Amino acid sequence: MKASDATRNRGLRKSLLAIGMVLALSAGHEAAAQSITGGLYGSVPAGSKTSVVVASPDTGYRREVQPDAQGRYRASGLNPGHYVVTVTQDGQVVAARDIVVKPNSDTAVGAAGTTATTTAAADDKNTLGKVIVTGKAATSTITIDVTTPEMSSIYSRELVNDLPLPAGAGPESIALLRSNVRYDRHGTGLVQLAGATPAENRYYLNEFDITNDKTSLGALSQLPREAIGSTEVLAGSFGASWTNATGGVMSQTIRQGSNDFKAGYSLYYTPPTSSTLRPQPVDFKDGNGNYVSYASHNRSDAAATHYLWASGAIVKDKLFAFGLFGDTPSYLSYSYSQSRYTESKNKNKSILLNLTWNITSDQTLNLIASNKRTGSASWSYKLNGNYTTNVGALNSVSQPAPTQERALIANYHWNITSDLELRLMGGFLGRVQDRGYGSDDIPYVQTLTGQSTLTNIGVQDRQVNYLPTDFWRRGYKADLTWHFGNHKIRFGAEHYTHFVQQDWHSPFAGIYTYKNTAASFTAPNGATVPAGNYVQWDFNHQFGQMYSINEGAYLEDYWSVSDKVVVYGGLRFDRFENHDARNGPLFSFPTLSPRLGVAWDVKGDSSFKIGGNIGRYSLSMPADFAYGVASANLSESKWYTYTGVDPATKAPTGLTQLGPDYTYPGSNGVPPKNYEVATTNLKAPSVYELQLYAQKRLGGSWTGQVDFGYSQLKRVINTTCWSNGIDVNWANSHGYPNYVDAGNCFVLNPGEDVKVLRDFRGDGGLESMTIPASAFGLPKPTHKYFHITMDLNHARTTEQPWYLGLSYTWTRSFGNDNGYLSLQKDGGYAAGYIGQNDQYYIPDVTWGSRGNLLDDVRHKITASGVYYFRNGLRVGAVLNVQSGEPISCYGLDPDPNSNSYVWGGYGHFCDVNSPGKITPAGTSGRLPWLWQLDGSLGYDRNIGPHNKFSIDLSVQNITNSRILTDRDNGYSDNINGTVTQLNNWYTPKQYQAPRSTYLVFRYEFR
Repeated sequence: MKASDATRNRGLRKSLLAIGMVLALSAGHEAAAQSITGGLYGSVPAGSKTSVVVASPDTGYRREVQPDAQGRYRASGLNPGHYVVTVTQDGQVVAARDIVVKPNSDTAVGAAGTTATTTAAADDKNTLGKVIVTGKAATSTITIDVTTPEMSSIYSRELVNDLPLPAGAGPESIALLRSNVRYDRHGTGLVQLAGATPAENRYYLNEFDITNDKTSLGALSQLPREAIGSTEVLAGSFGASWTNATGGVMSQTIRQGSNDFKAGYSLYYTPPTSSTLRPQPVDFKDGNGNYVSYASHNRSDAAATHYLWASGAIVKDKLFAFGLFGDTPSYLSYSYSQSRYTESKNKNKSILLNLTWNITSDQTLNLIASNKRTGSASWSYKLNGNYTTNVGALNSVSQPAPTQERALIANYHWNITSDLELRLMGGFLGRVQDRGYGSDDIPYVQTLTGQSTLTNIGVQDRQVNYLPTDFWRRGYKADLTWHFGNHKIRFGAEHYTHFVQQDWHSPFAGIYTYKNTAASFTAPNGATVPAGNYVQWDFNHQFGQMYSINEGAYLEDYWSVSDKVVVYGGLRFDRFENHDARNGPLFSFPTLSPRLGVAWDVKGDSSFKIGGNIGRYSLSMPADFAYGVASANLSESKWYTYTGVDPATKAPTGLTQLGPDYTYPGSNGVPPKNYEVATTNLKAPSVYELQLYAQKRLGGSWTGQVDFGYSQLKRVINTTCWSNGIDVNWANSHGYPNYVDAGNCFVLNPGEDVKVLRDFRGDGGLESMTIPASAFGLPKPTHKYFHITMDLNHARTTEQPWYLGLSYTWTRSFGNDNGYLSLQKDGGYAAGYIGQNDQYYIPDVTWGSRGNLLDDVRHKITASGVYYFRNGLRVGAVLNVQSGEPISCYGLDPDPNSNSYVWGGYGHFCDVNSPGKITPAGTSGRLPWLWQLDGSLGYDRNIGPHNKFSIDLSVQNITNSRILTDRDNGYSDNINGTVTQLNNWYTPKQYQAPRSTYLVFRYEFR
């Protein structure tokens, strides 16, 4: 997309100084749809015989472009780096300008014949003025780009290295530099973008989608920060050429080589646990005086990660390479639990190669290959007493659990003509993970106390043994961009295939549970279990090879309707398919997502922009969703009386089996049919988003931005076990009075009419029936998220050697559903696979669920900055302050006749003395305000023309603040037939992570 001639010429001529300052912050860019290449555009006086040459002194690249009749020119498909744009007229050089091209960016070039002072002085009267971002120039998140309504934040490797971010500096920690991003410290350790849950974001590496579509949580692979060139973050409202997502996008690119040979070494050193640099966490207890966290004796040895890298030309001016080798030698960590002491050993090695081939001046090919191996092992010892540091005998040794990640990604860009561009991408990413495997011939033995307290008393400490998990994804993408008049039209398609193989089972010797019953009862196998002591034996085996396919096509048009206004229209079609354990068809979700946007250059000089976006967004379901509902599952039980206990294993002896072996219905090792586990009219999740914003250059090196965001959840996929909605509430009164549903849980779109396929007549024939949503009594999912964010940024310049970013967000988030994850409920995200948690278990659990959601953090402030002293010293800091998160309570209805009591449905029943009383979600108080200050101290030293040394000390949570970050929200439970308030209700559950420190040493030869 590009502005009209008048807009570009007038805007650039009036604000060349602004462009210089903005480029020092972050290169102005045109929406390029996750491209690893960038471009540039500009104009020369119309009607003159001029030509423009784009050349890179680093790679020998050279391309001549011809301006059109209006004097406009552009060059796309450029690899990131430093370029010189030279304008010649009648064979004479009349102007030259140095610029920096960034990935996924189109940079504006100053108009020919214009002089201005930028961060580097003009060389002479024919020089357009230089905008050079040096190795230590910080990159901000704000751009004023009037050519696109899409907003994104681009962060350079230099800024990431200078700020006190965590040692890994993953995309999440980078995204948190803006205040409209929330960190989920309760369960996932990931971030929320655009109000969506952390499971609704997408991650990219060199245009390839690397999202972990097994769980939908985070990236499948995260490369070392030393390999990353840039990071781009879009907090929602992105164009149709990005893969569909109801959250945000985090995209990274890999460093590339040039003609100049460079090499370096980096050391990341984390000191051992100590009271000063790396304190231990604190212990705390629940209302009964029992430990919630027993961690004050946990510690770790020092850890070091080494990186060696090199880059240069294999074939001068044509073929370039960047290579990196990483090694983290083995280090030990030590942890204590109630009755166990564990020593764990971890190590990893990684290697990466990035090749860049400038085939011609119009064609470029990039290929990256990486391999990473991690290994871990652990030794578990019994403690001589509970919650002590008195270590006893060795209990078990885990087998080494290695994980291998491998990736291969290729990108091709071809400027077919000056108006036609082709991009191709293909990639493979896989992970084989050994999750550890214990002994199969020793049973797991436990006792049941009360209704739900299980205690391991045996020598076997594994209830589950895992075979290696194999997960891979393969993807392809192609699109064609056509510049036609005042339009830039792009159309393309993509196809991703994901595969996951999982297999887990109980020890083959089974799980024994000692129980006691006051009265005899009939077991599921029909046998009578007498009063007194008995033991139940269980065995579970779940396995499957699950395929899923995501395919999409999109069409976009960037239309310059006037000198100051650009209108964007996009349409995206996706089909998400999930297969069962035997690769049979399970679900297919076709969805159509329209997008609209507008950008207004208010003054016509690129100094003040107002924009907006509106669109519909959807998302695929992860492989674990299909695995959870359609894997092959075998579940068996046996019931025994016994006469003794083995003194070594604690397994029962003198067994007398009561009745036959019992296999649970639907758990016979054969995957279910799709109509047995879901409605037949299931639709993909969807969200509507609106974004309005204004960006303005405030003078000097300052830029400001205000943006308003709104998202509304429209549809989710989740599970209900309320089979009464099928038989009692509908089928029995609509022609099938004798029909009784099997009572299995099934997947649906809550709050919408459903279609089910059942044998309503009992004659073996299946019939389809449409049942209104009212029969189930489940509400439609609602989540309304509002935010207003204000940003103020100062770019580092020669005269003002400091970078500062200030960001404030006001948020309002309420409804009855977060989206993919149930964030409010303790352990909600882990209570079941995505689409299978207990939010819609029965109607009663949804009563009172509408209220303040966990991300209803009304106020958040983020400040980040670096000051560069002339002697090479620099100081960096990041400050985060936020108001408290709301707390919800969960309990059982004390009415013994209620569905909550009978079915065990934990809803918002928070008064054991008032049956049916509801305490709405998010109204049980709030957590305290949370703040954290991180700091860094660095020093850079050049020795001669080729050697550079840097050292950095980075400290997270400098003050070692231990603010409360979570409370137990389990209010009540059924104890011996009576709903009783739990003593640990509202007790502290989590505190802020203690101070952590790491040291970085870098050497570079250049």
